[in-house]
Amino acid sequence: MAIVQGYKGSRHAPTSAVASKVKVRGHKKEDVYAKRIGGVVVKGTQKPDVIKESYRDSVKGAATNIQLFLSRLNRSQIIYGSDSFLYKFQSAGYDHRLFKYQNNDMVDTELFAKFKSTANNAAKWLRNKDNFRIVIEKVFSDSYDANRLVIMKEVDADAYVYDMKDVVNLYVNSDYEVHVTEGAKIVIRTNDKEIFYLEIRGGKDHCGSMNHGVRTAGLYDFLKDNLTAMVVPA
Repeated sequence: MAIVQGYKGSRHAPTSAVASKVKVRGHKKEDVYAKRIGGVVVKGTQKPDVIKESYRDSVKGAATNIQLFLSRLNRSQIIYGSDSFLYKFQSAGYDHRLFKYQNNDMVDTELFAKFKSTANNAAKWLRNKDNFRIVIEKVFSDSYDANRLVIMKEVDADAYVYDMKDVVNLYVNSDYEVHVTEGAKIVIRTNDKEIFYLEIRGGKDHCGSMNHGVRTAGLYDFLKDNLTAMVVPA
């Protein structure tokens, strides 16, 4: 075992304060969208959805990143199971991240090596399309509790409405590739677009939580290039 200086912070992850402001802006989009279609905003698993008749719409519109689902370790154990590769990835990441947080950003190389190994195992598991479907269905729709995905970049922009099953099937049936970065982040790409990632959060807030997220530019292009949307004009 060796203790070395680690990187301080993430090159991409927003601070908690910034993330909070982004979530508030997102909630305003749901209010605007609900008024536009004559729907009602209701509480979702992680953020509000919009309901009208038989439709439950999950509204997304962040500028850079979308946090689809943030799961603490005990929650991931319930969702994926303690023997799953994703839970083992998060558990090892929690140990690594907690040590780093408690030791002024120093890294225990043995803990990190285990973290990286579990990331590689999780990546291999995700290359199986049936396994990938389990994750995508959960984080986009909460197993189809939300049955439509709505992209509305700004409150005064048109909204693009996609059938949630079409979105999930597009992900699963795409020619996707799974990579593990030097920092043990799992990244999924297709046709040079990053369409999904899994990373373990560090710092004081949500240390060890697993962020299931997307780069918005990749997501928006991925949907637009492959699916037909119903447009709800501004």
